[in-house]
Amino acid sequence: MFSRSAAEHISVYPRVLVLDVNPPGWAVVKSVLCEALSNVLCLGAATAQPGERLSIYTVRERHQCLLPLLDMRGNLFRLQRCLSELKTLPVEGCGALRNRTLSMAVLDSLQQNKQRMLHNSSGATLHSCLVEVTIVSTRPGRELICDLDDGLQDADLSTLRRLLVLHISSELEESGSPEPETPPGQGSHVYDIDSHVALPDVLSLEIFFKSWLLERSGEKEKCHLVFSEGASDLEVMCDVNRPLLNPGLLLGEGDGAHPRGSALTANPRVTQAFKVIRVVSLSGVCGSMFYGLPTILTPTACWELDWDQLEANQDYFHALCHCLQSQQNALVACSTQLGSSSAPSVLSHVLVSAADSAALLLRPIAVRELVLIMKLPPLPPTMAENALQRVQDVLRSLDTDTLYNPLQMSSNLYCHLQAALTQTQNPRRHISTTQGTAGPSRQVNFPGRKARATIAPLHFAAPGLSKRKHIENDSPSPKRRFLCDKEV
Repeated sequence: MFSRSAAEHISVYPRVLVLDVNPPGWAVVKSVLCEALSNVLCLGAATAQPGERLSIYTVRERHQCLLPLLDMRGNLFRLQRCLSELKTLPVEGCGALRNRTLSMAVLDSLQQNKQRMLHNSSGATLHSCLVEVTIVSTRPGRELICDLDDGLQDADLSTLRRLLVLHISSELEESGSPEPETPPGQGSHVYDIDSHVALPDVLSLEIFFKSWLLERSGEKEKCHLVFSEGASDLEVMCDVNRPLLNPGLLLGEGDGAHPRGSALTANPRVTQAFKVIRVVSLSGVCGSMFYGLPTILTPTACWELDWDQLEANQDYFHALCHCLQSQQNALVACSTQLGSSSAPSVLSHVLVSAADSAALLLRPIAVRELVLIMKLPPLPPTMAENALQRVQDVLRSLDTDTLYNPLQMSSNLYCHLQAALTQTQNPRRHISTTQGTAGPSRQVNFPGRKARATIAPLHFAAPGLSKRKHIENDSPSPKRRFLCDKEV
């Protein structure tokens, strides 16, 4: 169902990571942050689409660009060099962060992207003009927002697509409360900032960076569940969330733009509709009939809908979850794609089930054309006593869990990717940090010195330009996108 032409329409935004390495907080998070970044960047280097770029800044007494905008795919060696330099940064110091240093790093990243677009204007697209910036710090989010407000209030933010702030805090674990949002009235007056909080451990940071770095598009894909029976049609609009990274992508079997084995189309801008055709009991579904990757559906938060539509759709979604949970049923649905003039389309069938949460699980399910009929013999009525006793003893010796926790299982994937991807690159060759660009960019390697990339600077835009002048930005305010959860 995936096509190359569809993948070309998927949004690819340059991403910028600004790390606050100011003492004393840097000493607390240095080791776990570097390990989490090392693990996630391995996945990014293996699965990123061509053209997905990443830049890394550090902020202390001043801002410094450790990694100019660089294609992630196939550049793990350059990313590891950046992380090695990050690990050498001292953890001690006066701890005095200069005012507006964070905002200067943000503006410098926007300027770097503008310069790259001028050097490669022939390939400029709307999405590549916009930049996502994420700031990671141990300072409280409210303090960071005030600092950013002070430095960005007169700046041209037309190419800033999204601004995120990650506050690494151990207070979250002590309080036991969920991730706090920015309090009403305490947000930025310059730009809508998406605030997050994470614990200072490798797993929590990995979860955040995976969601941020491996997100394939700015807006979540839309999926519609259509109930056509009855007096009037009911249509439930959902957002698509993929809980798993396709292992085939890491082995070079798939395309980084879209996971194989999914029942959804490759283009996130195309709404996929599934017509519900019947209800089936969960106890009557054989697990061997599932294939491909699962998908999690949540009520849509599409900014194109008005508030009344969002509320009504969320109510229908929650009611559907409640009915499926209470009755232990699932839905069988098929895609409603239109066929070409020469041949009809092959329909995709899915099973939609509910869990103990406000979400639905969508899984591709086998149909007649895919089934290989097998006649399996039943178990004999009696067992050999010695064999039964031996197997029971073996099973008792094993640890027993009531639930399977994938976070407790490791496959050594990160180590494998680090070794496999770095072997394909020659560390002695000239590594350009601005691949695919032309112009006055160069890099010179000197023995015993760290390589540095230089980019011809542009003059900053004069103050007074509209601070919310976006270039047809297809990403609305984060405050507008999210719908407050309601108790069902």
